[in-house]
Amino acid sequence: MNNNVTSTTSLICFIVCDGGPAGHFAAFATNLFVQNELQIIIYATGPALTKLKDLHLPNGIQLLSFTIDDFNREQQEQVAIQLIDNCLKQGAHSIIIDIGNKFDGIFQSVSSKRNLPSDMIRFWCYYDNPEPYVPGGYSIKAEETIKASQYILFANINLAKTDSIIYSLPEKKIDLINKIVQGIGYYPVTEVEKLLQQREIERDTLRVHNSWTNVKHLFVYFGGNNDAYFDQAFPAFLSNLSHIDKTLVQDILFLFHQHPAAKKQNRDGLLFQEWLSKNTHIQGIISTLKTSDQAQIVADAALYYQTSMASQFVLLGLPTMQVGHEVYHDVLVKFDLCYTAINATELAIGLTRMKERSQSSDKIQQRKELIYNAIGYTPDWPNNLRRIIFDYK
Repeated sequence: MNNNVTSTTSLICFIVCDGGPAGHFAAFATNLFVQNELQIIIYATGPALTKLKDLHLPNGIQLLSFTIDDFNREQQEQVAIQLIDNCLKQGAHSIIIDIGNKFDGIFQSVSSKRNLPSDMIRFWCYYDNPEPYVPGGYSIKAEETIKASQYILFANINLAKTDSIIYSLPEKKIDLINKIVQGIGYYPVTEVEKLLQQREIERDTLRVHNSWTNVKHLFVYFGGNNDAYFDQAFPAFLSNLSHIDKTLVQDILFLFHQHPAAKKQNRDGLLFQEWLSKNTHIQGIISTLKTSDQAQIVADAALYYQTSMASQFVLLGLPTMQVGHEVYHDVLVKFDLCYTAINATELAIGLTRMKERSQSSDKIQQRKELIYNAIGYTPDWPNNLRRIIFDYK
């Protein structure tokens, strides 16, 4: 399709619930808007809305809110109907929705019942995570959304290959037969490059502002937001940390940065505070930093169980350790790019090495190329996106 034609007539609607894909959609919307002068509307709720407001989208991209808080399925179906109708009334060419929220599956179920012709509008669901399997519920929700979808977009271009497999559970494949599957090749590399610059410019200022100038080692734990994390991974990490020799941790400040969506119920925050009261020899605080970007700017090292940001930590040159009740074989683990710890002994070894480790720029560059290949990133992602949205038949 000729972009000169679509530039004055096409409307793309993005619908997003979660913060991770919200950042991706902001990049997509900005690129499509600037390069093609398209009409772009982003409907967002919850953490996604908060994140998009902070990103300061270009003038001309509409950011509209919707709510599904405490809504039952029938009420969420009504929200989906209203969103679809709004997009259709505006003349939307494509609707792209994220994949990790229960509402996403409901939305796609509602859209499939409309039986709208694909030459009129296409409903894409977007799999933002670079991993073929994600523990804690993401992959289960992804299966529900994909089952109701005809058009599937993958951030990781490798996952769109015909021989690729994604899973809802470790041994259960998600059926992609008869689905239209496309890969974009996107990862927030531009944001990583900005963070590298911000670490040079803003790191000391943020530390002064938060009275961390005398902290020798500031290790940030990046929290999650699923039952596997709340019930198993995070408690296991705290238990293991409590058994570490006091002399090893005496010069470390553990900054616990919660997942934005976890703050409302605060399950991990309450657990962390209770644990600190019983382990007074360990320095730990709950982060009051506004964003995970700021947490990465101040960090000397990163700890996590599962997050789509994991590759980003290594790209920033941060010593990184995956900690929890079991090893999750993500990109960093598969390619030996991080330490892992599922017991106190491994945790002690990892903490010691992270305190000692420094990286040369050559090594970081080597890791960058390896990670880009593993997460299916390509600098040509804007052209891939435009081809998929406009030219796919």
